[in-house]
Amino acid sequence: MRKTVSHSLHYVIEMTVGLISILALMFLGEKGGAFFALYAITAFYKRPKPDEREIQLFHKASTGTLASVFLSMFAVYYLLPSINWLLALAFSFIFFHGLWGLLMLRFG
Repeated sequence: MRKTVSHSLHYVIEMTVGLISILALMFLGEKGGAFFALYAITAFYKRPKPDEREIQLFHKASTGTLASVFLSMFAVYYLLPSINWLLALAFSFIFFHGLWGLLMLRFG
């Protein structure tokens, strides 16, 4: 049976995995993509059912995530053209989704 964790802990795990993966991609190149497997830890727990307020905050977090990922891809394209663009997109999405979700839950 999977353990139930809070939404805040879920977002902290996402943000941490995203940050570790981005740094690994920058320093190790293509081999850093293996750190994406850390995201599989989310399969071993479940989140409680969100209430009405949390659902609205999730939608706000998704909007912030989209804007942040879009801007980060400009930075990756112009400042770090040698790294894998698709992996950078996936890792930045995980990081910013965790960051925005945590910010929305805290400051909503």
